[in-house]
Amino acid sequence: MEASVRRDVLVKADPARVFAAFTDINDLLAWFADGAVVGRHVGGNWGLGWYADEESDEGYHVFGTFDVYEPGSELVVRDVRFSTPEGETWEGMRLSVRFEHAEGGTRVTVAQEGVGQGPAWDGYAAGLGPGWERSLSDLRAWLEEGRKLPGR
Repeated sequence: MEASVRRDVLVKADPARVFAAFTDINDLLAWFADGAVVGRHVGGNWGLGWYADEESDEGYHVFGTFDVYEPGSELVVRDVRFSTPEGETWEGMRLSVRFEHAEGGTRVTVAQEGVGQGPAWDGYAAGLGPGWERSLSDLRAWLEEGRKLPGR
């Protein structure tokens, strides 16, 4: 298992616009989550939620605090905690997202560190890489084509 996960994507948009897609609630609801709370400053909260299914009020949650908040450049969320409707929780992670100007747009690099090891972490850790790949593809589709997630 990876103790950290790093994925990147080139998006045809400027760094400020791509940064906003990670911090603006309307953007987050279009490409990433079913619910969001964002305090746009160092020390502010970054919380996202996903319904387990369309007929349930229960779901998955991720929550952390901004350690770095540099619009158009970088954001870092510390003390990341992910929880499931079944009561499973994984915590103590750090999420870094860098936005670098590249020819044709912005190179977005996501790194999730502090992923634990052992049986309690195995299923969560196995889904991180594919999950970020899917999410970054959704980000690109939103910013380049205006394509929202289904049901949005």
